[in-house]
Amino acid sequence: MSEFHQLTWTKPSSLQRLAVAPAKAKNLIDWHEPALKVAEPFAEMAPLQLSQSLTLPEVEREMHEHGVRFACIHDAQGEWVGIMQARELHSRHSTAVAGLLQLRWSELPVQYVMQPIKALPVLTYQQVKTAQIGDIAATLQAAGRDFALIEKSGELWGLLSSMTILQRTGESIRLYPKATTFVEVFSALRHPEIADN
Repeated sequence: MSEFHQLTWTKPSSLQRLAVAPAKAKNLIDWHEPALKVAEPFAEMAPLQLSQSLTLPEVEREMHEHGVRFACIHDAQGEWVGIMQARELHSRHSTAVAGLLQLRWSELPVQYVMQPIKALPVLTYQQVKTAQIGDIAATLQAAGRDFALIEKSGELWGLLSSMTILQRTGESIRLYPKATTFVEVFSALRHPEIADN
């Protein structure tokens, strides 16, 4: 080690920023752009559809094979009941739920950690058509959800996702999960490790 010399260093300042590749910065859109630019129509994307009885490793394998960020979860009757994001598969939330149910993570059915459809905000196509991306970001933040559904002519036309907004704009939405039922409030108070997702 005698042939090597220690370099002098400084402490980072709060003014330092990470460099952004110019090519990527040019492709980003502004939050003032029309919200339809981040909308994902179901007819165009054909989302991955999985059973709620699958375990988290099975869901992870399917999502990886199809190269998707999320999957639509269906019950035994084929009804759409939830959405599962790839990033939530190994989250503190899934680990805490497995612990509470006294299951290994590999045994945990996806239905226990998916985002239920009933908890997601539903916007009309007309609302989204006249909104800006920032309006959608504010809506997702107020709802504390990663997704909002878009309804058109009585059918679910598509969805809006915080991940898509991040991908297209380069800006993330800070989400604060909200408890909407007594059971969710009780669980959040009794088990803060689940609410802190």
